[in-house]
Amino acid sequence: VYAKHLQHADYGYPLRMPEPMSTLPDHYRESGLQIGDVGVVDREGQFDVLFNIFKREDNLLHHPRGVPKNFQPI
Repeated sequence: VYAKHLQHADYGYPLRMPEPMSTLPDHYRESGLQIGDVGVVDREGQFDVLFNIFKREDNLLHHPRGVPKNFQPI
């Protein structure tokens, strides 16, 4: 119920498990989620970071999956 109210008010989506996934590079897990992170919420409610719109394509965060075709950081 809480998540639905926030989402409809355009306040985002509350994460049940806000810590970064264990599959991310160590340095990224230590710093936590960052502004510009793009990802999906998995079945367990954990945010799975796909890439960050502010980081260059060669950033370690992007190595597991890469970035979208023609990606340009902001």
